[in-house]
Amino acid sequence: MIRGEEMSSRLEATGVVPGTDVSYRVEGSGPDLVLAHGLGGLFHSWSAIRPMLARTHRVWEIAFPSFDSETTHARHGNSVEDWSDDLARFFDHTRLERAVVIGNSIGGQVASTFTHRHRERVPALVLLASSGLGENREGYSLFPGDSVRRLLRRLEEDVVRSILRTVFSRDEFFEHELPAIQERLSDRKWKLGLLGTARRVRDASILPLLPTLDLPTLMISGADDRIVPVRFSRAAAPLLPHGELVVFEDTGHAPQIERPAETHGKVMQFLAAAGWT
Repeated sequence: MIRGEEMSSRLEATGVVPGTDVSYRVEGSGPDLVLAHGLGGLFHSWSAIRPMLARTHRVWEIAFPSFDSETTHARHGNSVEDWSDDLARFFDHTRLERAVVIGNSIGGQVASTFTHRHRERVPALVLLASSGLGENREGYSLFPGDSVRRLLRRLEEDVVRSILRTVFSRDEFFEHELPAIQERLSDRKWKLGLLGTARRVRDASILPLLPTLDLPTLMISGADDRIVPVRFSRAAAPLLPHGELVVFEDTGHAPQIERPAETHGKVMQFLAAAGWT
């Protein structure tokens, strides 16, 4: 049940989908937007851009089951299909008939999968550095070198930094979150849930789905993305019947964190063209 002010208010409210480990918060008023985070997105994935979006839209930020939750461990990690099903439960619970879905990284795979299954519920789609574009075939990974082995044994700052440097173009984008991330990574149950999820999504691809997504779709990618190098986005974009690709220079795998104002501007232009304003 939603707590706080009425959903139409500009104040933030929070809720939980009954019988699940899926939570959410909502802010603003206007046409509905749903934000789907990536693998590590429970930290601060949308904190910069969400207030901007909430000036003109009702913005729902979904939190998929955390890595230390009973749901995640019962699933032996979460798959893209698991999270797509969670997103459907969220839509049903909140009685969202239609909403634009904005997904980052694996959240982009989830958004695309959900849209493929529930086309009537998604008028437009935004993919921010979406994964699942074939990069897995060339061995790109969130966990470089022997990070997984070292991460399981003990927490070391250099390991955490090496992982975060695959996501962000510069240390400044994660430095202030480093203590919280290190605290999470000291919890063995949380780490096992993270690694189980990484294993289950490793080979997932949305390339076969893209030609079926006959709706306005905006892709935003970073020129310095080390997880999904921009050439994969360039190759995937023409597969979309109504797709547009924007590339930000000096940007890694999280444009909404590294370039929040620019990302917001492009998303607003896209939503206006799609008639979702």
